[in-house]
Amino acid sequence: MDNYRRWLIIITIIVLAAGWLGMSLAVKLTEEELQSKLLLRAVTAATMISHDRIARLTATAADSGSSDYEYLREQLIATRALNTDCRFVYLLKRLDNRMVFLLDSEPTTSGEYSPPGYEYKQASDELYQIFSDGQAFVEGPLSDEWGLWVSGIAAVRDPADGRVIAALGLDIAARDWQAAIATTRLIVMGVTLAVLLMIYALLYALHTSARAATRVYQAEKQAKEAVEAVSQAKSQFMAYLSHEIRTPVSGILGVGELLETTLLDKRQRDYVSTIAYSARSLLTVLNEVLDFSKIEANKMTVDNIDFAFRPLLEGVATMLQATAYNKGLELSVTIDQSIPQLVGGDPTRLRQVLLNLVGNAIKFTEIGMVEIAAVCLWQDASTVQVKITVTDTGIGLDPIEIKKLFQPFAQADGANARKYMGSGLGLSISGSLIKLMGGEIGVISSKGEGSSFWCSIPLAVVNSASESVVNEPVSNTQPIEEVPAWLIQPPVTVAKEAGTVLIVEDNPVIQQVVVSQLGHLGLTADVAGNGQEAVQKALKTGYKLIFMDCGLPLLDGVAATRLIRDKEAESGWHTPIIALSGKSMPDEQQQCLAAGMDDCLVKPVSIQDIKQMVERWLPQEATDSIDISVLRELKQLADSGQSELDVFIDAYLEELPLLTDKLRQAMITCNTVQVSMVAHSLKSMSGTIGAKRLSELFSSLEQIANRDSCDNHAEARMLMSKIDIECKQVGPALKNAARLV
Repeated sequence: MDNYRRWLIIITIIVLAAGWLGMSLAVKLTEEELQSKLLLRAVTAATMISHDRIARLTATAADSGSSDYEYLREQLIATRALNTDCRFVYLLKRLDNRMVFLLDSEPTTSGEYSPPGYEYKQASDELYQIFSDGQAFVEGPLSDEWGLWVSGIAAVRDPADGRVIAALGLDIAARDWQAAIATTRLIVMGVTLAVLLMIYALLYALHTSARAATRVYQAEKQAKEAVEAVSQAKSQFMAYLSHEIRTPVSGILGVGELLETTLLDKRQRDYVSTIAYSARSLLTVLNEVLDFSKIEANKMTVDNIDFAFRPLLEGVATMLQATAYNKGLELSVTIDQSIPQLVGGDPTRLRQVLLNLVGNAIKFTEIGMVEIAAVCLWQDASTVQVKITVTDTGIGLDPIEIKKLFQPFAQADGANARKYMGSGLGLSISGSLIKLMGGEIGVISSKGEGSSFWCSIPLAVVNSASESVVNEPVSNTQPIEEVPAWLIQPPVTVAKEAGTVLIVEDNPVIQQVVVSQLGHLGLTADVAGNGQEAVQKALKTGYKLIFMDCGLPLLDGVAATRLIRDKEAESGWHTPIIALSGKSMPDEQQQCLAAGMDDCLVKPVSIQDIKQMVERWLPQEATDSIDISVLRELKQLADSGQSELDVFIDAYLEELPLLTDKLRQAMITCNTVQVSMVAHSLKSMSGTIGAKRLSELFSSLEQIANRDSCDNHAEARMLMSKIDIECKQVGPALKNAARLV
């Protein structure tokens, strides 16, 4: 309800602000149009006046009744008849410093009739000026002795010498002028209110639908309604919105990541995992919106670097394997062996496209399989044309739905669109990226029979590929190994030495997250909330590393970095400065580097991101966590039994999370006997596989439990946090060490 009201307020403000701006613009355009029309009529009427007859008038009472006077009066009366909205049509003449009437279209019997020679005392400076420069103009609303008017004034010239001999005026009642403007205001206000009411109705309908779906979710899962609001906005607005939301998402992901390192029971850990999954999903949508805005603004670029083709495809499958496994789907990769091992292109963008295609295939497939197949279409000395096809046994598409694909914000209609939610940008972005890489993208599908999405791109042939890649026997079709999802997470280690780091960030949530992340890496941190404070602290304290937010109050991060670098130039000292940017635009990152920053992190940042920067700019010696000698003995044992070392490692990694969960439950219930037994078992098991650091941690926990007291609970919790971190890294560490032996 709070979010609903908040959105109502935000949308109301936005629509009213847009309506106000639109009304101002419409009024301005209306005034300009009215002025232009009045001016055109005045100039046209002035050109029709008989200039030779005007020259013969004296601007005195003697003109009345003369043939020239009557002829010109008939012209003015005819002009007023043609311009039905005009009240007065008249001719003025400047005599010395006086402005007098030559002619008036009013009947002579009218009380508003101005006789020849009658002085117009309310004449403006512009009216006097027209006899000098001849520039037609519109003035008013202007009040005079005849009322409130808007006047169009045009010069009547003598064609012989171009001299202004009179000024013709057309007066429109100000109330008619103002009525036209008021009508414009009312129309714009009416449209604004109508749009606002329509949005209110839509929001109310969506809100009601969402509440109804929540109430019946448990009873009717298949009838769940997904509410999706499609917003048509400018590219810069979408980018700005993405950047602003990225900050709180950074806080959610950072706090969730830190919370995972604490002692949690199974339910709490599930809750934390759900929070992290939801935040990452939101971040994915934000990234898609940002990519879409960059594509619309023609700021999206692709790189051309050398990369290994086969590991890229297998890596995509590995990242999505857990999702496929949880749905009971088979995920396989088939790679044409004629494709060179090493190619040139943009691996990041290609991976992004494949993650979208394979992710969609898994999402829209309930039973069966998903296959990634890469074939070589043709190859010459410099280029290989590769076609990658993602085939699934999912719901499929009909011809109408296929036509909507690769268009922004387009999704399938009907129940499937409500069941499978998304931003509607993924395929549009993928299509744009493939075109940027010089390729093509398409789909072959039938309703209920699955789909085959394909993309064909040219890749450069790297001549040294055969010498750079180790020849290993690889099967054509390779099913992805079923491993627990947490094993493919990047390892996070605690730094061995502590150092002083300055965090420059104005958001208190991000401050807390980064401080805690650095704390897990064994680093202490100071915090500065604005650019001025950052400069003062950086120059006063010799920090080893500075994380600098770019958008800071008082003094932004770029300006603060320049000031720090200017002062450091005098002393010869250089402190590594890492930009914390909420934007991923390449030109903005280049701006940070040009200001003197050494590196850049795009929010949200994880512990792994922080760790990589710390290791890059504060290199420290890491303690070896694996006993290679133990693995060599296991390798010999495996060879003698015609087995594989990976079998032992996989068995250990499969048992490890089960026992650690059991250990965590025993700690929550303060069952020291159970903690001691499980820790002892884990110590022995870890030592046997060669995970010596983890074995030492379990040994320390066993000793604490053997004291037979709950007084050491805080110490045990701290130790358990270190164990959780080590458990995340032990799998990749063992795999890497196994390859060495």
